[in-house]
Amino acid sequence: MKSWIVDEDKARTRNYPEAKLQENLDAEIMEVLLEEARESYDEEIVVELTSDTSEEMESNVERIEGWIKQWKKDHVEDA
Repeated sequence: MKSWIVDEDKARTRNYPEAKLQENLDAEIMEVLLEEARESYDEEIVVELTSDTSEEMESNVERIEGWIKQWKKDHVEDA
């Protein structure tokens, strides 16, 4: 993966808007986090979710809520 830090000067000399620079930096941060998660955890528990549209974001929220509910069910301690 090519580092954003290397490309930042190039992007600034091309007069990219600050919002675009931030978007690129955010994307690189997320890519690094994904790579680290894949290196640290079993493949089947690392899930990459795309959130390019509001529909995808809503779907992701529902999916994550479902995972949380299931985790709570699976980890209830008998009192």
